[in-house]
Amino acid sequence: MASLAQTSAWQPWLRDGILGVVFCFIGPFLPKLEPQGKDLAGKTAIVTGANSGVGYGLALQLAEMGATVYLACRNKSKAEQAKKDILKDCPGARITTLSLDTSSFKSVRSFAQDFKHGPIDILAHNAGISIIPNGQDFSEDGLEYMYQVNFLSSFLLTYLLEEHLSADARVIFTSSLGSYAGRLWDGFATGKTRMKIEPGFHSAPYSASNSTRYGQNKLMQAAFAKALQARFATQHGSKRLAFSFEPGLVKSNILSTLSQAAFDPALWALSKLQQAVGLDVRQGSATGVDLATSDAASVVQHGGRYFDRMQVRTHAVDSYGEDKLNRLWKRWSKDCGIHWVD
Repeated sequence: MASLAQTSAWQPWLRDGILGVVFCFIGPFLPKLEPQGKDLAGKTAIVTGANSGVGYGLALQLAEMGATVYLACRNKSKAEQAKKDILKDCPGARITTLSLDTSSFKSVRSFAQDFKHGPIDILAHNAGISIIPNGQDFSEDGLEYMYQVNFLSSFLLTYLLEEHLSADARVIFTSSLGSYAGRLWDGFATGKTRMKIEPGFHSAPYSASNSTRYGQNKLMQAAFAKALQARFATQHGSKRLAFSFEPGLVKSNILSTLSQAAFDPALWALSKLQQAVGLDVRQGSATGVDLATSDAASVVQHGGRYFDRMQVRTHAVDSYGEDKLNRLWKRWSKDCGIHWVD
């Protein structure tokens, strides 16, 4: 009977994971996603990694709705080009480029310290990589490189900007179908480790491939969205919401650095599929835009959840209890060198 109960519990998770895979293949042939949209005049949005791909799509559509959008990017010239492209499509858009390198805690702290542009209504964590630079397993802060770039700097930035979030702010994480392949083992250490690709936490015990690390990072984003929503729920008068979402297989440059030296079969297959049936950036960012702006019950009643194609999906993190989320929060805080509590 226990076995049957366990099977019933994970069937929706498996179903939605399989649906996500199917959508990757047929995404361009599905009905177009149409976020409701709203007047965002007077609202402020920060989008990390906004110079291309999903981040660019988020920034463009939020600007079209009237928001003042800050493109937080590592590469200044690419950010400026993205600004020009947005202004070409949306003349009069309020766009500013800012420097943010998520591989460096120093850069994250400088960004937060220098940001003095009023309450933040939308904080979209999108910056990330799928492949570590050749020979660079660790960041300048001594942490596994992809873990810091894709996830941990988002955790730190949210902490640093929390006091600047508006009462009804939305915090959005661009996750991935790859999160379904991630697994955060129950026995992970809660103490910080440096210069170590630690089995069981930011990589699985059996492998430390690019695809494995990527899946772990994307799973952490979904877990953080759930934990952050629980935190928001304790804040008196707060209507803040946090979400993670799967953009689909989008035509972007996230796999552009794939090379023989960093060969990963799973990512190689994805790159080929991306070229063949990838979505345009508007469709890839549509779910994120909806989560950032919609007042529909189908969104606001599901804070902390994971979405795909503008629908809430069952995910492994749905089963994460308070104890596990608290242990993750403690570990992430230690890795960032902060003490983030109520």
